[in-house]
Formats: sequence, C-alpha cells, structure tokens
Amino acid sequence: MKRVALILGAAVLFASCAGIPDGEPGFSFDGRLESRIEGAIEAGDNSTAVVLIAAGLPDGAFTEQRIREWMRRISDSLIVDYEGALAAGDFQTALSIANNITELQRDVWSRIGATGGFDAVAGVDDIRLQWAERLLDSHEAVRALLVLSRVEELSLISSELLYSFLQSSVATNNAAAYERLRNELTVRQLEINDQLDLKTASRMLEGTVTVWVNRGIRIANGVGVPDRVIGSGFFIDPRGYLITNYHVISSEVDPAYEGYSRLYIKLPGKPDERIPARVIGYDQILDLALLKVEIDPPYVFSFSNTRELEPGERVFALGSPGGLESTITSGIISASGRRFLQIGDAMQVDVPINPGNSGGPLVHSDGQVAGVVFAGIEQFEGVNFAVPAYWIRSVLLELYEADSVTHSWLGLAVRKADDGLAVVFVVPDGPSEAAGFQVGDVIQELGGVPVRELADAQDIILHRGSGEFITVAVRRDDVVSYRLGGIGERPYSPVEDLLKNQSIDSLFPILFGMTVDEIRSAPWGADYIISDVFPGSIADESSLSVADPFALRNWRVDDELRAAFIEIIIKKRKAGFLESGVQLGAYIEIDSFI
Repeated sequence: MKRVALILGAAVLFASCAGIPDGEPGFSFDGRLESRIEGAIEAGDNSTAVVLIAAGLPDGAFTEQRIREWMRRISDSLIVDYEGALAAGDFQTALSIANNITELQRDVWSRIGATGGFDAVAGVDDIRLQWAERLLDSHEAVRALLVLSRVEELSLISSELLYSFLQSSVATNNAAAYERLRNELTVRQLEINDQLDLKTASRMLEGTVTVWVNRGIRIANGVGVPDRVIGSGFFIDPRGYLITNYHVISSEVDPAYEGYSRLYIKLPGKPDERIPARVIGYDQILDLALLKVEIDPPYVFSFSNTRELEPGERVFALGSPGGLESTITSGIISASGRRFLQIGDAMQVDVPINPGNSGGPLVHSDGQVAGVVFAGIEQFEGVNFAVPAYWIRSVLLELYEADSVTHSWLGLAVRKADDGLAVVFVVPDGPSEAAGFQVGDVIQELGGVPVRELADAQDIILHRGSGEFITVAVRRDDVVSYRLGGIGERPYSPVEDLLKNQSIDSLFPILFGMTVDEIRSAPWGADYIISDVFPGSIADESSLSVADPFALRNWRVDDELRAAFIEIIIKKRKAGFLESGVQLGAYIEIDSFI
C-alpha cells in the first residue's frame, strides 16, 4: 500500500508542474539527479523515483517533456500493480488503486487535460462484484454479502448470480441483503421462491452465548480469588464466528497484559460445558471482537443497515447479565448520535443492562441486530449505550481479515462550522500536513460528497485505505478550492501520541475548545490570552471568553481515567476580571479527528 501511495504521489506532483516551460534544468546537478531517477524507475523503485522528482520540482530541474515521460512509465507500473493485485485475488489493493485513480481523474488529470492511460482499470463496483462472487464460490456467504452491500449498482449482476446471493441471504438470516436483492429481482419481474424466516426474540437466544474468560487467580486484600471476566456474544456466521466486545476479551490480545488468560464460550442450556474460542480480529476503538469456535451454531444473527434509529423505537437486549444466561430485557432507543466513541456515534438505550451484557446483541422487534451493547454509566441507572449496527457493518470485513483493525484518517482535528468542518489542528508529519491544509480551513466536501457532520466525514474516510488519496473541497479566505488529501493509518489514541511530542498549549483547541496566544513564558508556567472559544466546548461551558488572560500553573495526564487536566489562574472578563483558580479536564480519546 505504501508503494501505491508513492506512485500516485508522483501524479500529484506532476499536476503542479503542468506549466513548467520547456528548456534546460534551472540548476546544476550535471545530470546526476536525472540519472538517479532513471535508475530507480528501471529498477522498479518508484518510491525513490518520486522522492527525487519532488526534490527537483521546486527549482524547475526538469523539462515538462521529461516529466511526462517519467509519469507515463510510472503509470504503466501502476497498471501492472493493479493487474497483479487482481490476479492474486487481492481485491482490497485493487480497490485502493481504483479509488485513487478515480480521485486523480476527478482532480489532477482533468486539470491537465489527460487521462493517465487507465482505461483498462475497472470501476469499484465491478471489482467489488468480482470480490463478492469469489467469496460466494468459497462458501463465505457472510463476507460475500458484506462486499455486495457496498456495490451501488445491482444492475451489473446477472439474474442467476442474484438468485445465488438471495439464497445466501436466506441461509444467513441477512434481512438487509434479502430485501435489497428481492427488490432488484422484482424490478426484473422474476419469481422469488426463497423466503426469509426470522425468529422470535426467545428463539434468538439459541444464537446468544456467554463469553467467559478465565484469568487465573488475583490477589485481593492478601487473599487469592478467581479472576473471571463474563460477557455476552452472538453468532453471525454459520461457520462458528461470533461477535462480542473487545474489552471482554482484551486479556487475550493486549500485549500489555502479562497474566494468565483462557477464552471460552458457554451455549444456552449448557452452563457446565466450556467451548474453547479464539480471537480472529478486534477493533479497540469501536470495542468489537470477532471470535471463532468449532461448532455449528443453532442460529445466526444479521445486522440492520439502518444508519440511525428513531428515539422511542422498541428494542431487546439479549445476553448474560451477571452470568445469568439466556436473559432478555426490553426498552427503547433513548437517543442516537451520541458522541461516545472516537469514530462514529453511539446509541443511548433505556434497556436494563448489567455487567455481563457487554457484547450481546440489541435487536429490533423484526430480529435484525440494531447494535452491540458496550457500556453503561454506573452512577446513572438506565443510561446505557450500544455500538450501532451501521458502524459494525463498516468494519466487519476487516474483523475477518486482520488481527487488529486499523482505521484511516486525514490527520486533521475539526469542529462543526456553518458550511462544513473547520480545521482546528493539523497533525505534524501527518498525511495532510504536506498537502497544505491549515488551521481555519473549512472542509466542505470529501470525495465529491458534501460533509456537515463529523460522523459523516469519518464514515467516508473509514471506507478508504491507508495510502489512498481523496479530493477535498476547502474554503479558505472565502475562496473554495480543491486539493488531494493523503490518507494514512490512524493511531489508536491520537491525542495520547501528540502529548508525547507536542506542547500542551498547542493541543488546547482539541482538548478544551479554545485557541490561545502566549504572552510570556516563565519557569513557573506560561501566561496566555484566549483568542477564540469554540461554541459548546469545555472552555465555553466553563465560561471562558475571548481576551481572558490566564497563567498555566500545572498540567497532567491521568492514565487510569485517560484524561488530561490543566490548572490555570484566570481573570475572567465575565467575572469582572477577578482572579480565580480553574481546573479543566478532557478525555484524551477525543472524537474530533478525521
């Protein structure tokens, strides 16, 4: 993927030099730089070739004719990589290349009046369809239907293949896929004999399990006691795959955990039988894990494709609260769109949930999974949360394919503005710094799609891979322009990483929602004046205002709470500039990054 990114980076560089005049290079390297680029291209080392081209561009080192020749050869290499990926069945890499080509044709190639010679590269729908068909032939129906859900045009699919996918949707209880395929067959006026048979909530308990982690013995008050973690899970694949929460099984995969850990599941009605399980993949940010056991599950669940549920909708939670297996509780959706996760959003539910429910399914009355229970707030009875099915579907393919799911990002922290998302921080050495993004830019489109909400932007980026590009519409100084943003791999906790090498005041916009100017630096702490306060931020809710002066006296990070705190002496304008001490705190797992 890194090699692909560097290859495509050459196209971006090429676009910036479309107006380079023909003639001799403007500086003297006695041909050595060109010779090195030639050698790198001939050796297939396109990464080095791109770096060397970039080094010479600012000084007009190369003629336009020379650059076009190099770009032609690099483009040929890109096509070879694409064809090789398809031949090897590496559809994800082929999709990444096709996505990048789409973005480059939308922006770079169109501006220089060229096509790049990529006519042989299929569209993303065609690639996904090939991928889904390959998975179906390999008897991986759940994954095949997941890939198919990302194919926008079902008209590309033959009727015979549509029937095959429909039968797979019935076999896996995939109601979302079934409805979509049935609608397409109805449009074609074809007969439909296969019918979906979703079970009642009580029958669904057959596919719900107790997840049981034996962590040996722990010492409490000088006495050894059994250390057990109990959660819930549910089958999603007839081959024995099931979903639970990451925090339930974290001791199985967390490198920082050094103790004993053994993972099992218990089936309904068989409390004394422990079945060994193993972790296939996990997503620490969305608190999800995919497990595998060697049994044929009696029932499998499927996920709803609804983005948001309406408050008041009735739902059921299935699981093992306190280890009491086969428990059903019911309630309603209290709210959707809660900013409780670093990526996406969460549902707040008014359903009785207790320790042991974690990882269990939250289902609609029609049997589709609306979400996965993951947390409650102990201090407030009935305030519980679940990861919505929409976001689970977005990463489920990766859970099958990777030990640890990684996410993509642009390396920008943003806040909501009137007409888009305003950039408040550009991550140093991140994928967007070199692309020229600045604090104050307002992102209005990503990949041609308008964005007004953080979750919408994260959703778009989530479906792109590290090493890809994306066209970004940016408003700066009331002028809208387009640039290509690079996509990189998102760290688990961006703020935690930044705190290791950035000054705390540079992170004020992310943590507390304010920008400051330093007035004076002193050994006992710096003095600042507030230059901006973001509406609804911690600074705003703490009654801080523009032009308030303050002195930073201390700051710390609480690793257990995963929060950062600052202690300031401030003269608030709203309080008549009377001096007072204030402590501000913010969780370091901030959800403002894209």
